[in-house]
Amino acid sequence: MDELGDGIFSGLRVLEFGLFVAGPYAGELLAHGGADVIKIEPVTGDATRWNSTIVPGEGRHYIIKARGKRGAPINLRHPDGLAIVHDLALNSDVIISNMRPGALKRLSLDYESLSARNERIIVAEISAMGEDGPYGMHLGADFQAAAASGLAMSTANFDGDEPRILDAYLCDFHAGTLLSFGIAGALYRREFTGKGQHVRTSLYQAGLSLQTATANLFDAVDGWKREFADWMEQERPHPRLASQSRRDQTALIVGGFYETRDGHWITLGAGQLAFKRLLDVIGIEDPSAHDPDWEMPDDPRDHFTSLRQRIREIALRYDGEELRERMQAAGVPCALLSSLEEALLSEHARANDYVHSFDHPAVGPVLMPQAPVKFSRDRYRAAEQTPAFGEHLRDVMGELGYDDAAIEKLIESGAIAEELT
Repeated sequence: MDELGDGIFSGLRVLEFGLFVAGPYAGELLAHGGADVIKIEPVTGDATRWNSTIVPGEGRHYIIKARGKRGAPINLRHPDGLAIVHDLALNSDVIISNMRPGALKRLSLDYESLSARNERIIVAEISAMGEDGPYGMHLGADFQAAAASGLAMSTANFDGDEPRILDAYLCDFHAGTLLSFGIAGALYRREFTGKGQHVRTSLYQAGLSLQTATANLFDAVDGWKREFADWMEQERPHPRLASQSRRDQTALIVGGFYETRDGHWITLGAGQLAFKRLLDVIGIEDPSAHDPDWEMPDDPRDHFTSLRQRIREIALRYDGEELRERMQAAGVPCALLSSLEEALLSEHARANDYVHSFDHPAVGPVLMPQAPVKFSRDRYRAAEQTPAFGEHLRDVMGELGYDDAAIEKLIESGAIAEELT
């Protein structure tokens, strides 16, 4: 990779007020591209330093979210600390925050306040639920946004009567990705206008956007069902069209996971053509796939429950890899179920440069996902080292013109911190 040029965000300075996942992930995506991301953390230490602690002050979550950034412990409640942050903000290209709505305004770090003094500045914020509406000022994290946006209902596995949400922080990570996309767009527009802007998204909006495929089907399919119900009773010609619209969903009905003879699980099928190929591979003749004149019944559950059971029985005759190879050869999308550890250590992940290993000075070897996009000309690689508490404080303060004597005085006053106490 040495032939690549500078990072795609080289020369960009970002000031991050990131909490937990979403905000720090947006900053991390910029740091991978060489942006100078200065992470402001409390003088008592970022909360994620103590989440899943590996060694004192180095938690598993902190190592992931702070890599490639410079750290500056500054007390925002101290007037001198706040003055330092204002200086940093006005000398930055981008401000990232996922503090509660209104927090930046109370600190005079909001877009209106900063753009009055630097019209090129971009202020990018993530809230839990959005800034307006009934939930606008509500506190919330990933699980609350997933619940309120409908995502939890879409992805939950029910253990008895209790929903169990996916422990993947989908709203958090997607919101961070959306914010970094918004920042890139604002930077692009700034090249033409010379002006920055206020970029916003929320965990709630991220949850909705992850359901675009399902939401997009609501009017096209469910709306038709309501409309065609009357036409069916009147024996008008439209039911055939409605049946065809439902036919397109059959692959989703029989898709999913199937257990194989050797205890693996395999997921099969996507799309109507693959649905027919799937049945052909395992020798099932079914009118839903093979009879062009077949019309789906009003309640197709019995038919497809029976079909799924037939597929289950046949899948158990094959080892997982054998069935995967047969399906792949026939053009049926398929994959064996893997654990995260299996995926990270897989030959496929390494062959595609999807994982990255580095030696962390405090905790030793670390393996984690590579930066998630590749560029042919410019560098975009996973940032590695995370800042020890106060590691970059003197560098950051020196860039603002503070000498050692002034820094020591500010440490004594409690405005900044260099060591955890």
